[in-house]
Amino acid sequence: MLPGRLTPEQGAFVRAVDAFCTRECPAHRLRELTANGTIAHHPGLYEKLAATGWVGLGIPEEYGGCGGTLTDIALLVERLGYHRLPLDGHFATVITSQALIRYATEEQKRRVLPAVAAGAVLSIAITEPDVGSDAASLRTRARRNGADWLINGEKIYTSGATHARWVLLATRTDADVAKHRGLSLFLLPMDSVEVTPLDMLGQVDTTITRYLDVPATDTDIVGGLNQGWNVLVRGLNSERMIVGAKAVGLAQRAFDDTLGYVKTRHQFGQPIGRFQALQHGLAETATRLLAARLMVMHTAGLLDVGEPAPAEASMTKLFASELAQQASLQGMQFMGGMGYSMEHDMQAYVRDALVMTIFGGTSQIQKNIIAGQLGLGG
Repeated sequence: MLPGRLTPEQGAFVRAVDAFCTRECPAHRLRELTANGTIAHHPGLYEKLAATGWVGLGIPEEYGGCGGTLTDIALLVERLGYHRLPLDGHFATVITSQALIRYATEEQKRRVLPAVAAGAVLSIAITEPDVGSDAASLRTRARRNGADWLINGEKIYTSGATHARWVLLATRTDADVAKHRGLSLFLLPMDSVEVTPLDMLGQVDTTITRYLDVPATDTDIVGGLNQGWNVLVRGLNSERMIVGAKAVGLAQRAFDDTLGYVKTRHQFGQPIGRFQALQHGLAETATRLLAARLMVMHTAGLLDVGEPAPAEASMTKLFASELAQQASLQGMQFMGGMGYSMEHDMQAYVRDALVMTIFGGTSQIQKNIIAGQLGLGG
């Protein structure tokens, strides 16, 4: 099923992405890569994606990209999520590059974005071992060293860092003001960062990163000194929409596999898809899929015209991420023992879906944001 209401150009783009995915990493190849229970890594796949120009989607042509909008990025991410392509760092690169496009200086853009469009990976480091949902309480510090800075701290769940060339690092640059006001973002080369990969349940490429007297200058600051919180908030809205797009892709894949199974699996002399309990369950999932996809497109459209859309972004992330879990768990239940077997991909969909309600802000945090936008915040 294609994302609803596509233009002819968008339809051709989606079909091209599908063709790329099935050619470069078909389902049986992905199964081979994850046979030992590890996160899939497909050497050279990211470079092949970059060669299509799609890594540069959303990056203006003047910086080496192919232009396009967040709506276009959402279409790409949904289809990559549907095929579960093991693209180490792509998700983090999309999120970080969007922040740079909006807030980086001209020099920073020209230094970094052409390399990104050509296949360089970006990472973003916000969460810390003792700081999660309350991101403004981060403890990583940048202290003045003459006219420059020295940065010290530790981050966890720094996605894409294993393969990244640069990291966008959230730090505290002023400890004497309110926590939301003393934050800055530094764009740093990864060769000065210590990286430790984390072993995760599903297909998530994330790490611990440590910063030990990492040098930086004022020219590395993105968005202005002590202005990091504003950049993060705006960036998180885009991230939540993009998480929603990826979740829709995974939910659609789980739904399609389940639908195919119930049409061909026979019990009591007929396909199990003829039993009303299964029919109603799949009808509800199909309805939620349409709603989630429309929410993604609506929110992307708002962001494309400059609306911050905090409520819509959180609603999209909340609804789509929980749908990915519901659809994959439904598939496992309807497929019975086969759905629980390592011989079928449904168990992998479940593992991948479980993190969807966590990263980018948990479902509980999304509900808090939505309530605040309704004027119900404390």
